Order: sequence, then C-alpha cells, then structure tokens
Amino acid sequence: MTSFRVDSGLLSGVAFAALMALSFSFGTANGALADTLGTMPAGSVVTPGTVTTTSSDGTVTKSVLPAAPRDDAAPMSNPALKPGPQAITPSGFGATSVDTGNEAGGDANGASLPASSVNQQSFPAGRAPDAAEVAKTFASVPGRTNADVVMSELGGVDASSAGLVSDANGGLGVNMWQGATRADVDHYLSIMPVATSSSVVNDLSRRLLLTGATPPEGQVSGASLLAIRLDRLMASGHTDLAAQLGRGTLADKSPPVAMARAQVALALADDQAACGELANLPAGNDPAHDAADAFSMRLSAFCQIRSGKTAEANVTFDLAREEAYDNPLFYSLAYQANEGLKLKAAAPQSLDMLDLRFYALAKRALPDNAGDIVGPAAVKTLAQDETLAPQIRIEAGERALSYGLINGAELVKLYMAVKFKPDEVEGAKAGLLPKSSIMQRALLFQAIQTEVLPTDRCDLMKQFLAQADGVDRYGAAVQVLLPSLEALVPGSLLQSFAPTATRAFLSAGDLVHARQWLALVEPSAAHDLHEFSALMRIADPAGLGPMSNEQVTAIAADLTSNVVADQNFAATEAMIYDGSGVTLPQVVLQALVAAPRSVGAPEPLLNQLHNAGLHGSVGEVVLLSLVAIGPGGPERADRQAVAQSISSLRAVHLDGEARRLALEALLGRSHAGRG
Repeated sequence: MTSFRVDSGLLSGVAFAALMALSFSFGTANGALADTLGTMPAGSVVTPGTVTTTSSDGTVTKSVLPAAPRDDAAPMSNPALKPGPQAITPSGFGATSVDTGNEAGGDANGASLPASSVNQQSFPAGRAPDAAEVAKTFASVPGRTNADVVMSELGGVDASSAGLVSDANGGLGVNMWQGATRADVDHYLSIMPVATSSSVVNDLSRRLLLTGATPPEGQVSGASLLAIRLDRLMASGHTDLAAQLGRGTLADKSPPVAMARAQVALALADDQAACGELANLPAGNDPAHDAADAFSMRLSAFCQIRSGKTAEANVTFDLAREEAYDNPLFYSLAYQANEGLKLKAAAPQSLDMLDLRFYALAKRALPDNAGDIVGPAAVKTLAQDETLAPQIRIEAGERALSYGLINGAELVKLYMAVKFKPDEVEGAKAGLLPKSSIMQRALLFQAIQTEVLPTDRCDLMKQFLAQADGVDRYGAAVQVLLPSLEALVPGSLLQSFAPTATRAFLSAGDLVHARQWLALVEPSAAHDLHEFSALMRIADPAGLGPMSNEQVTAIAADLTSNVVADQNFAATEAMIYDGSGVTLPQVVLQALVAAPRSVGAPEPLLNQLHNAGLHGSVGEVVLLSLVAIGPGGPERADRQAVAQSISSLRAVHLDGEARRLALEALLGRSHAGRG
C-alpha cells in the first residue's frame, strides 16, 4: 500500500537509508568489540579501535583491542543502536519517533534532531527513564527461591478510568462496571444511542460516558475504552466535554484515541492541535476501505494545504486517487483550497468536522441545509457562528437544544435575530407563513412575542408547538416557550388552550403548572382527561400504587377497543405499571393479548438487562437500557423494552430516571393536547 505522509525529504530519506546500511555493516565487523567493552558509561563514543568518554573531568580516548571471537557467540548486534523501537523509515515518509510525535530525525520546523532524542523510548509520553528508575528489585520472600519481585516501568497506561464526573455531581459510581464484561461494554457503547430528542436518554448517555470508573474486566476487544468514550461524546455533540477528557489523557498515543482528539480539535477549530495528532495516526494506506485511513489521509492533506505545502498536497491527492478513494467533495474542496481550482461535486448528504474545516480553508460557503446534515459534533458550532445564514444557525440551534447542548434562551436569540418586516409578523397572525418550516417557526415565535391579546397569543403558541411537533422538535419548542407559558394565568378565558398547556408542562416536567391547567380541561374532553390523568400518575414522584377498579376498567376497555392509538396507549401504560413493580390484574393481562404487538427488542438483550439489574451493575443497566430503548427514544421504543428498562433502573436506585423514561414513553403514545 502507499503511504500518504508526503514531504520534501525524499533525497534525505535515501541518504538516511544508505547510512543505515553502512551502520549495520559496521556493527557486523566490530561485533566482538561490544563483548570487550561491556556496559559503557553515558557519554561514550565508539570508533574502530578506540573509546572516547566525555565526563566532568574532561575527555579521555583509549585504545581497545577487539576480543577474540567465541564459538558460542550470539548473533552480532550493533552497539550504536539503543534499546527500544528504532526508526528505520526515511524522513518524509511518515516515520515517527516514539516520544516526539514528529517525523524521525526532525523537529516541528524540519530541523534535524540529535540521534539520542530520536531513538528515545518513552511510551506513552515524556522523557526516557533514568537507568536507576527502569527496574527496582525487592528481596525475595524468606524461604522461597527465585522469588525476587522486579518492579519495572509500565509500558503503557490504561486511561480508560479517567472521567469528569463523580458521585457528587451526577456520576454513576467508580464501580459502575462491576459485573459487566469488557467485550459487552465495548460493543454496546459503540452502538449506544446519543444525540436524540429524548432528554432522559441524552442525560443518561452523557453521565455514562463522563463517569470516572474502574474499567470492566476482560480482554480488550479492539479500541480502548477511552477511545470509544471520546468517539461517543463527539457523536453526542459534547465536543467541549470530549476536549476536557482528551486533555487529561494526552499520554495515550494510540491511533483511535489520537483520531478522537484530532476530531475534537477540529470541532473547536483548533487546527494546529488536530495536525499535531497526525504523528499518532496511521499513514492512511487504504482510504478506500478503512475509515481511519481515510480520515488520516484527509487530515494530512488539510494540514499540508494549511501549511502552504502545495506540491506535497497535490501528491497526496494523486496517491488518494491511486488508492481508489472516492470522495468528490473532498477533492473539490481540497483542490480549491490548494490551488484555487473549482471542481464540481454533488451536493453533500452529510458533513463532518473535517469537511467543515475544508469549507473554511477553501473559503466556500456552506450549503443551505448545513444545519440539517452536519454531524451532532458541529451543531453547536454552527448555531453560534455569527457569519452564517440565519436558516443554518436556527436549524443547527434547534438540534443543539434537542441534544441538550445549548439552553432555550440561546435559541430564542436566534429566532429573534431574523429580520422580518412588520407586515410579515402581522401576516403570520393571519396564517401567512414562509415556505421554509425553519423560518415559519422563527416568524411565529416573533409574532408570539409581539401579540398582546392572551387568546390570540395562545393560538399562535398552539400553532408553533404543533408545527415543531411535526418535525420532531417539540421538546425544543417547549423550552423556548416556557417563559411565555409561565406568564399566562390559567382561567376560563383560556380554557381551550388548557390541553396544549397541560401537555407542554408535562413534557417540561413541571407538574405544578400541569395540574393547574389540567383543572381547566373541559369535562367534555373525556379522552384527553383520561390520558392526562394516566400521565400525571406516571409523573408523580410518589410512585405508582395498585390500580384502582376504575383504572383497570379503563385500561381493559382501551386494550379491547380496536382503536390502535388507544390500544397502544393502554398497553404501554400497563407495561409501565408492570415494570414499576405493580402486579397487573388478570383482566388486564388477558386484554393485553388483544393489543397490537410492537417489534420487540432482542430477547437475549432484555434478559441480560434483567440480570444486570439483579446483580446491581449500574453501568451495565444504564448502557443496556439505552440500547434497548434505541435511537428513537422512549416514545418510539418497544413497550417491553420500556418496561424492562424501568424495572432494572429502579433495581439500581435510579428511580427518578426510570420515572422520566416512563413519562416520555407514555407521552409519546398520547394524543391529548396535540394539534
């Protein structure tokens, strides 16, 4: 395969290779010399027939006769090479020293380094240990032979236990992985849903990834646990937290961790730090089939262009084509940034952080839908970039708020920053809205703020929430409207708005205001009252008690109603009771058979989740619950998965989280207060 670390050191690389050949020849001819010298002091220089030693007393040169060869002599070694990894690849072809992170034989500015600094073994980072520090021997245990305990320097440090939260600030405990296996944790963490519209899923996944804990037992299956955690933090959009965790683990030079740190740096527009991680990344030999190699190659090209190395960047492009790397957007942006060439490329379907940095390097405007197609790691960055178009910032901001990356006030500023004409704002009150759904929400929000009449204001809020609900932005819409909702005074004049307000406050977890508005719901809206009553019971911190006869009758009637929406609501309610430890009456169990079946989570997964709860494995319970719930959140999850997650979360004393999960699941099946 072809290496993508191209530099201008070709000639010096050839010379270096020739020098290495000579050094090996010299080592063979003078192998016996090492036997004569034995262990030499620091500062010794060996030449054929002499040893020159430099010390505080001056420089002394002595003649040394070669020892006679022995019959049992081991294969010749080269005394000029130090123990440890040796750099054998010519400069300019991706060779890196162990400790410096630069190409072998050169510093960051291209100057040659002393051989002693290039060949130092200092994994994972820092200076080489002094001779006295390398190994310490303790006396053997009396009465035993060959029992000396040798304590030597650790070759690598597992930074997987590092974290940013503890029990005192939301952590899940230093022993949260007790009882879990490393293989399971590695696998399920890599597929755990993050960056969802569910606040409880986002909260649990963030705490799971940030908790400092003893790693689970078992063999490492692939990438380190730290690398997986950094990757998932990036995928969740928490680049700032990933950066903090990454800064505390700089000693880990493994490629997966280095790639995660490079991505974090790109997300923070710290191009220099990202390029600095190239020394720890693979050379990018197979970009067509390996995602890590593709990233390494693209980052190499980016850093070459950024450093003004036009020729080297062009060679990298050519090598990428030679390896059949198919990415028209990359070539289009890279050539424009490097030489001003404009190549056509199809509109992108997705953008990552490196794509965004290439757009900036090429000085090309982002596509209009960038706020929708960027990865979660970039949404906060785009939302806060004042140079971008309002539509991009608002779309990114709505996603960022849904993922818990910004607060409602920040999205309010984005809505209010759009400059609408006064007649457009008035037109929104009459139903005249822009074609873009993003601009519709911005215009409706501004109309809400300017409307004086409470009834008309409530109508606009109802329209705003319904529009956001249709594009999976209901939670974000509630957060930006909360101040306006709280300012309303419940009364008979606003009775028609009561179902909408009740649902909104339930979604926000504000039971006090929800109860006030629920009291205003008209008795004729029996269906809404029935569902809201069930939701209020689920949300009550006091917990669920046994079903009353009235509740049993209502649930059984819904389950056998042949109305799919009612059946789904009742079946989910019944399963939540079951997961909360309430014994279901026989009539409800029989009626459940008639309810439509949902696509269930894998039974082995649910069994494992059940056992994790029994054994009190907090981390495993949270992890498996999130995987069982899935990326759609509790409102779209299989109700059996919801019930088992509730049961296991309660078993490890996460009752509040279990209650929030249950409320989201049932609220997602409720039609009360919608539209």
